[in-house]
Amino acid sequence: MGILPYWDQNVDLEISPWMPYGKDYNPVSVNSMHSDQLGSIASLAMGMDSELIYVESAETGQVGALFRENLMMPGKRRHSDGGFSVMFGYSSIMEALLGMFAQAFPGIKAGLAVCGVWDRDMLVDECKVIVLVGESHMLNEIKCMKALQEVMSAASTDGGAISFFAERFGYRRFSIPFETDDVTNLSILKLLYDFEFDATRSVVGPPPEVPLPDLFRGHKF
Repeated sequence: MGILPYWDQNVDLEISPWMPYGKDYNPVSVNSMHSDQLGSIASLAMGMDSELIYVESAETGQVGALFRENLMMPGKRRHSDGGFSVMFGYSSIMEALLGMFAQAFPGIKAGLAVCGVWDRDMLVDECKVIVLVGESHMLNEIKCMKALQEVMSAASTDGGAISFFAERFGYRRFSIPFETDDVTNLSILKLLYDFEFDATRSVVGPPPEVPLPDLFRGHKF
């Protein structure tokens, strides 16, 4: 299996019709329009075979490369009623890093999910993502983002090469499906999990899914 559990619900993103989803020429610099910090995190994520998809909070609103209208019009950002959340494209390196980060930073949980990307009523893509969520409204977003940037900077060995080429020649998005998991292990665990016996529960361990905090219950990302 992996390091992180799966959230017990999928996530959906609604993007604008004019959003360059398939091939993006500004995946880092467009994030820098919001802040140097967000641009740095976006660049570091690419060096880890991932992508910063968005940040959402009551204070920041919803920003990221897939939400250009919110980045380009700061005064008109759609503010969230929920808590703090960050979504990254899946990679094994990012999963390990964010797993450690969630254990070390109080008030943050991390999990995997299937993400549907929607353009109005059309499903544009479906991919595997890592979602960080805050467990309460009391989470210090500024401190959390600063700590995340520092952890990613310390773990990075890329030197910004991938993000440079993505900006220069274009970044092509593609799905990372659930087949990245070990299918055999998934099947065995699913089979054991279906048995309602304490003996098999002791073999399986905790449930393969964890509930999203109440702040996000029924929330559309």
